[in-house]
Amino acid sequence: MRRIASGSIGRKRFRLTGRTVPGRKYGRYAVLFLVGLLLFQGFGAGEETEHVDGEDGGRSHYTVVRESMAGREEVPLEEYLIGALAGSVPDDFAPQACRAQAVILRTNVIYVAQKEGTASVTARMLKQESLTFQEMREKWGDTFGERYGRLKEAVKETEGQILVYEGIPVELPFFPLSAGKTRQGGEVWQDHAASYLPSVSCQEDVFAAQYEQEKRMGERELEEILGEVFGAEGRVPWEETETVTDSAGYVTTLIWKEKEIPGEVFRERAGLASSCFAMEKDGNNVYLVTKGIGHGLGMSQYTANAMAGEGKEYREILAYFFPACEIIKN
Repeated sequence: MRRIASGSIGRKRFRLTGRTVPGRKYGRYAVLFLVGLLLFQGFGAGEETEHVDGEDGGRSHYTVVRESMAGREEVPLEEYLIGALAGSVPDDFAPQACRAQAVILRTNVIYVAQKEGTASVTARMLKQESLTFQEMREKWGDTFGERYGRLKEAVKETEGQILVYEGIPVELPFFPLSAGKTRQGGEVWQDHAASYLPSVSCQEDVFAAQYEQEKRMGERELEEILGEVFGAEGRVPWEETETVTDSAGYVTTLIWKEKEIPGEVFRERAGLASSCFAMEKDGNNVYLVTKGIGHGLGMSQYTANAMAGEGKEYREILAYFFPACEIIKN
């Protein structure tokens, strides 16, 4: 991941002051000046950022394009976020945790938009599921009104707010459940610019019902998967592989002979809950025991929800997971 060049977010306000210019000639000049100024402002010149506590900056000009069999639909950012929340948080997510997630999702949209140099991004660029109004109705049925209202409120209460690192919008990952602490960004992305993603303790996560999971796999099946991901001509004996883990216990690299593959690549191909795993043989089977759910980088939704349950508000939740970042208003 690279840091992008400093982009512009927000809108600068202009106020015309001064005395009236007498005479028809100067009156025409004043009118032309006003028209030019309004056009200049309308095209978004002179943009800047402002802090959360500042004056409302107005509705965002960013949009998200959804493409489906029904066609192409361009959705305003704040409207898109309601569906993105519905597609990314559990139904019982606490209101303050929903607000933290809304800020993360909004930040990711603006990060991608500025990286791509456009105010209109596609759902494919974002790699984030966003439910349509009808899909949310079908998902929630009789509880639609209550659930939709809660997510809409989370978006409204954080309207325009994003996280920046050194003044720049950054990519903010999140995941369901950690293996006890989040991962250090620099260890995962191998990029010094990811230093805004520290490893933080998530001890509440170890008490979750799905914290530890076990997947049984036939030895032959496992070795065929390893052969596939390593690009070998046949099966790769799993006992000949080595693993490299990061400081949070997640497998960053699998090694076989002189070949290496990322731990996340194997996790996805093997269908594991996380890349924090160990392999144990029992007869003709191998048991892959995992801890946590997801990639482990950024915000643990389980801990965020627990913090909200303890009375923490969304700014405190975001400050815990992204302490080097600052909330500003777009």
